[in-house]
Amino acid sequence: MAKDKVEEKDKKEEAKETKTKEPEPVPRTALDELEDAVFAIAKGVKAHQNEPIARSVRKMNMLRKKLTKAQILKALDKYVPKSDNRAELSDYVKLVEDSMEIEGESVETSAPASMDVEDQKSSLDDYELLPEVKVYLRLLVIVFLLDNGKKKEVTNVAESSLEFIKKYNKRTMDLISARVYFYYSLAHMSLGNPVSIRNKLLSMYRSACLVHDVPGQAVLQNAILANYLFYNMYGQAEMFSKMATRIEKDNNQYARYLYYIGKINAVRLHYSDADENLSQALRKCPKSAIGFRQVATKLLCIVQLLMGDVPERSMFLDIDLKRSLYPYFKLTQAVRIGSLEAFSEIVAKFSPVFKQDGMSSLITRLRHNVIKTGLRKICLSYSHISLKSICEKLKYDSVEDIEYIVAKAIHDGVINASINRKSGTVTSQEKFDVYSSDEPSKVFNKRINFCLKLRNEAVKAMQYPPDAHKPKRELEETEEKDEEKEKEKDEKKDKGKKKK
Repeated sequence: MAKDKVEEKDKKEEAKETKTKEPEPVPRTALDELEDAVFAIAKGVKAHQNEPIARSVRKMNMLRKKLTKAQILKALDKYVPKSDNRAELSDYVKLVEDSMEIEGESVETSAPASMDVEDQKSSLDDYELLPEVKVYLRLLVIVFLLDNGKKKEVTNVAESSLEFIKKYNKRTMDLISARVYFYYSLAHMSLGNPVSIRNKLLSMYRSACLVHDVPGQAVLQNAILANYLFYNMYGQAEMFSKMATRIEKDNNQYARYLYYIGKINAVRLHYSDADENLSQALRKCPKSAIGFRQVATKLLCIVQLLMGDVPERSMFLDIDLKRSLYPYFKLTQAVRIGSLEAFSEIVAKFSPVFKQDGMSSLITRLRHNVIKTGLRKICLSYSHISLKSICEKLKYDSVEDIEYIVAKAIHDGVINASINRKSGTVTSQEKFDVYSSDEPSKVFNKRINFCLKLRNEAVKAMQYPPDAHKPKRELEETEEKDEEKEKEKDEKKDKGKKKK
């Protein structure tokens, strides 16, 4: 009996296992993903919605890692007709040498999981000649060439794509064309001749403003600012940023815009504004953008040192930033100590890194801050000291220069002291209580303003589905009509009763 029960249990468990076993999913290839992206673009164009098109544009990062040369050529043959320079695009792709790695993905495509085979065929017949799809395929070719170092070819394909975009001028193409603008500018920047396209970028920005192409405005605005900053034309960049409208819809582009504005403000000596811009840019940028975070954090570190603040230690302990920020960590230590000798050694040691990052001009300004920090420490330690002793402690050459530096520090409120020129001494005065001044209220007011600004930005960034208010109004109208009909019926009944 016991054996029979055990056998029955085993049979039941086997039956359950066979029921729970599902067929293994077929692995999807890169061409399947590309086909899904094409269908999403077609769906968005048909419904006049940007969400499916935006989804396809976001999928570009995944496709650029998976698509091979053969798959791109097959996609061009499938979606791009011969009349649209298909042979020229294929020739550009063929310039890339075949990779040594053997791809395990099969080139054959399977039907997307979300569509039946019949729907797939009808969709291809209806949408394979959509201009949005053609621009999307051109964008794939641009990215593929750029990843393989064919920068000159990228500029050629991008220029032909810009003419194609200008020819159709459709609003459903805005999200894809914005990416084309970005890679067009990036290719010329990497070639070292962005000045050759500056006038074209300005004309495209003007056209984007006229037709209300918001994604294009955001990308072109950043491209123009980067073009000016490439040649250190900070005055022109500042004038352009004041004239242009700020686009805050796309977080990635807005973070890049804030970085450029922060860099302009840092060079123009507006350190508090630069600190605010760079901090906001780092908050808005995604964590995966490690390169952008490195560049923005380096500039923020220098700006905070120029403001007289010491950056937080946690800034230098981030795993993704620790190695690249090491020279700036040593520089921060030298500035915090207030030693001119240590500061000069660090600058000399890491000068190639600072030149490569474009921070040399800002770091030279830090020398005065190092002296101020040293003076503050000396005045805290000594109530009465000669200018010659200050010169020796700071390891400065001229006593006369030190006198002027001390006078400037007293005027700026860095130290609370007085100079006796006859005896050549500096007398430190008693340190006053900070809480008896208006400094705490200023800091508190600054924090309140930051919180209010953050709240206003969050309200502005809230998005609602299009025409979300219309169904409610329609319901209200139908309810009102029903109520009126009921009233009319009641009135008719009352009149009938009165007649009787």
